[in-house]
Amino acid sequence: MKAERTHRRKVRYLLFLGVLVWSLFIWSNSCRPAAESANQSLQVLTCFEAIFQALHIPADLGHVLIRKAAHMTEFFVLGILWTAALVWGLGKRIGSSMFTGASLCLMTALVDESIQLISPGRGSLVTDVWIDFGGSCIGVLLVSMICVLYRSVRRRINC
Repeated sequence: MKAERTHRRKVRYLLFLGVLVWSLFIWSNSCRPAAESANQSLQVLTCFEAIFQALHIPADLGHVLIRKAAHMTEFFVLGILWTAALVWGLGKRIGSSMFTGASLCLMTALVDESIQLISPGRGSLVTDVWIDFGGSCIGVLLVSMICVLYRSVRRRINC
């Protein structure tokens, strides 16, 4: 019993540490000046250049797609981490974890875009907040579906 509590405590700390580290990673990306951020996106764009050319997507649009996909991916991971921390770390119910996780991700996105207001050459876009929130909601839903499936399978095995 004590070993189980110790294990749960370790899992809780690791999950919340993951949330903290990932949030700091997101915010550190927003602190980068515009030129550095654009250069980083262009490096990623070169990896997908052949795909965009095959699909007849102009380079400028490809650059925008890469930047928006990065936003969505960062917050997809954050949604997974927050929901896992709430469900497995704190033992909250799935429904309240979904709402709380999504809300915390939205607040993180608002802080993220606010940081960009003070970063050299950067700006803040409401559309980026929506893209961030969309990515986080997908992550929240993924973890929630896994929890529901896991609990359903567990119930069938225990019956």
